[in-house]
Formats: sequence, structure tokens, C-alpha cells
Amino acid sequence: MAHIITTAMQKGGVGKTTSTANIGAYLAERGAKVLLIDLDPQGNLTRGLGINREDLQYSSYEVLLNPAVDPSYAIQHIGEAGLDIIPSTLALQGAERELLNEVGRETFLREALTHIQDKYHYILIDTQPFFGTITQNGLACATAVIVPVQVEVYPFEDLPQLDAQLELMKKINPVLKVAGYICTMYEAITNLSHEIEEQMRKKYGDLVFQTVIPKNKRLAEAPAWRQPINKFDPHSKGGKAYKSLTDELEAKYGWKN
Repeated sequence: MAHIITTAMQKGGVGKTTSTANIGAYLAERGAKVLLIDLDPQGNLTRGLGINREDLQYSSYEVLLNPAVDPSYAIQHIGEAGLDIIPSTLALQGAERELLNEVGRETFLREALTHIQDKYHYILIDTQPFFGTITQNGLACATAVIVPVQVEVYPFEDLPQLDAQLELMKKINPVLKVAGYICTMYEAITNLSHEIEEQMRKKYGDLVFQTVIPKNKRLAEAPAWRQPINKFDPHSKGGKAYKSLTDELEAKYGWKN
């Protein structure tokens, strides 16, 4: 059965999508069967891996609204990266409204994934920076959540709110645990990056990954070339950092395929 890992953060632009794509890509590179799920209507994960959303017939929107149906129909294969993905389209914007009066609406994705989760070693879910029904679906089916935190003041100050929401989600999904917090967009030459990292380690201890993700031009460029960093520039600082983070995840939690 797959390890289902959701990335979540209340603020956008902190490296959530980048982390989902690149951890997934490095796991696939090692021979794991990996499925990515884009639960953000913006579709940055989908677009950053080279999928034209206008060409899609099915997406995570249909999967969410049809939980009793095997979602294999919506899966796209990205050959070069060795990944499968359930992509996102703008139709997902309407899911919050359409699910509003549905009983058990927070667990529709969990039901849908029961049809396919035995086919994968890992399922990585990218959520939107908004704690609505769609994001709750991503957390309700997860075995673990990863929290990327840009090492600046406001993302750090938003963490208590996210922590409280994750505690509420445990009522729906008791097995949910925080796999770790990632310091992202780290600038070693600035005092602020060091200060925020120090505060995070003081507050969360071993739950903060030792690997930090640097602010790196090549990481920012990779989505424009529709590639994960392990294909675009694995020798860049960003590429080496995500490889190290994937090593740490496997070593810390035994996530071996």
C-alpha cells in the first residue's frame, strides 16, 4: 500500500509545489512507482511537468466528484520523469461549491484512491494554500504531511494556525502525522534565514529536516522547461538539496519501495 504524502502550507509561494514535484521525481528515479496528484486549481504542478491543461479530458476535479469510480481514467504518464500524475484544471475551482452539501465530502479523495493505492509505492499530493474542502481531502487520505516553510517572518508566524488545522484533521484521519518541516528558499548569507531556521528547530526539534532548500535560480527555472530538477539540472544547489532531502525522508521514515 502506498505512502500517501501531502504537502500543505497556508501561504502560497513557499515551495510546496516545487517540493512535491522534486521529491516525487527523485523517488521515481530510484525505481519507486510514484503518483502525483494536483489539488490546486492553479495547476502549477501540472503545468510545471509539461502537461497542457487545455488538452485534458479528465482531472482531479472529476476524481473528487466521483469517488466510487476507479480514477485511473484521469492519470497521465510523464515518461521522461517516470511519474504518473492526476492533473488539475480550472474546473477544480468549482469543487468547493459543488461539494458543500455532500455528506463526508472531506473523504471523497480517500475513497477514490482505494481503487489504485496498491499500485504505487508513493502518492504525493499538492494542495492549494487555502484550508477548504479540497485541501481537507488531500489531508484526509494522507499518512503524512510535509510542511515547506519559507524562511521569512510571515510564513513562520502562520505555522500555529496550520498546526491547529492539522490537529483538527486528525479527527477525520487519525493516522495523519507531520513527517517534517522543510526550510525553503534559504539564503545562507542572510541573518534572517539563520534566525528563522533556529526558531523552527527550537520549536519543532527533530521534525525540522536537516536538509534546507536554497533559494536557487535553477529550481525556479526548471518548471519553465517543464522538468523536475533531477532532469533539468541535478548538479545545481537545488538539485543536490532535493536529492539530500529525499535521502533523509527514506532514512528517517523507512520509505523504501
